[in-house]
Amino acid sequence: MPPAAAIHIPADSADPLAAGLAAIGERASADDLARLNAYAEMLMRWNHAHGLTAAASRDDLIARHLLDSAAALPFLPPGPLLDAGSGGGLPGLVLALLRPDMNWALLDSAARKVAFLRHASAELGLRNVRVVRARLEEYDPREAPAALIARALAPLPKLVALSRRLLRRGSLLVAMLGRRPGNDELAALSEVRCQALEPVRVPGLSARRHIAIFRHDPSHRSGGKAQA
Repeated sequence: MPPAAAIHIPADSADPLAAGLAAIGERASADDLARLNAYAEMLMRWNHAHGLTAAASRDDLIARHLLDSAAALPFLPPGPLLDAGSGGGLPGLVLALLRPDMNWALLDSAARKVAFLRHASAELGLRNVRVVRARLEEYDPREAPAALIARALAPLPKLVALSRRLLRRGSLLVAMLGRRPGNDELAALSEVRCQALEPVRVPGLSARRHIAIFRHDPSHRSGGKAQA
C-alpha cells in the first residue's frame, strides 16, 4: 500500500492533535494522525493499569505528552537515535512515528514499560524501532547513537552523569527541560559543553519548555565558564 499523502491540517482543526502539529509546523499524513490517535488511546488504556505516565485526560495527554514530544523534532541530528528512559514511549515512539527514516532504540529498565513499548511498536507497525531493557548508565551498544534524548528522566546533573558513557563515545545529549537552567548550573556540569539552549513552544501548554544540547568536552571541568 502506498504511503498516505502528506496533508497540512489547518491550525484551527477540530482535532487537537492535528491542530497542534500544524501549529509547530509539522506536516502530518492522514496515516500519521490515525496512528498517533491510536497510540494515545493505547497509552490511556495501559496507563490506567500500569502507571506509565501521570494521569491525564485525552486532551491533556495530547498537549503534555504527544505535542511536547513532537516539538523536539527540529533538534534531532541525523543518524541512529536513543530514547533514554522511554517509559510509555515519550518522546521516542512519537518521534519514530513522525520520522520513519530515523532509526530508534527505546531504552527502559522497567519490565512493564518495556512490555508496553514492544506492544505499541508492533501495533503501530514501527519498523524503525527496537526496544531495549537496560539502564542508561550501563547501556553500551556496538554503535553509539548520534544522540540520546531524555524527557523527565532525571535532574540535569544526574542525567549528564547517567549519559557519560555515551557522551564520551561521541553521542550528543538532547535534554528536554522545563525551566531554563542558569549559567551557574551549566558551569557546574563536568566534561560537557552546552552547545544549544532554546525555548520551545508547545501548543496547548502554558508551562515553560526548553531543549538543551550537550556534547562531551573533557577540557570543561565543574566550575568553568558555561557556554550556551
